[in-house]
Amino acid sequence: MKKFLSKSSPVAWFLLGLLVAGGTGTAYAANGGTFRLGQSNSATATTKLTNTKGTALKIISKSSTPPLSVGSNSTKVPYLNADKVDGLNASQIATLGGGWAVVRPDGTTVRASSGVTVTKPSTGIYCVRVPGVNSQTRTATALPDWTNSATAGQVVSHIEIASDSNDCVTKSDFDVRTFTFDLSTNALNSTDNAFSFAVAR
Repeated sequence: MKKFLSKSSPVAWFLLGLLVAGGTGTAYAANGGTFRLGQSNSATATTKLTNTKGTALKIISKSSTPPLSVGSNSTKVPYLNADKVDGLNASQIATLGGGWAVVRPDGTTVRASSGVTVTKPSTGIYCVRVPGVNSQTRTATALPDWTNSATAGQVVSHIEIASDSNDCVTKSDFDVRTFTFDLSTNALNSTDNAFSFAVAR
């Protein structure tokens, strides 16, 4: 091998140098050059991939890692068609609504956003229905409405939103439960209390 190289032309030495550099992970910047796997590639012109008979690009990665990364560039990509956003498909995003209501102890509303309804199946239980919102997949907030509450002194209002909605006929309704807590006896009793309710959009 040494004898061969000693008699080789300068062109041979140049080609050998290219082969050695090719295994060092050097970044390549050459328009029209070869795309090198496992190494950094760069260019000064847009790289375009065309397949007139089908999908132009398919990327497969480890299940725990994203198949594509765009670095720190937050510029919007025109015409990007995605199947899901944050795990939601287009039909779910289209119906991703919200609503609010101020509810009296008897279940009627003082005021509410469009379409929000409240039913009262039993003492201290209110079923709040918000159009386009499923209680099993969304989070709501409920707070005692002290301006419409009769509790005072040693008795304070307490409110919860049940996770199972078993008290409501429609399982997508929010099951709001109101109580009074007697500070003198530490007793929690189911009672009718006014409250404010909201689901953020």
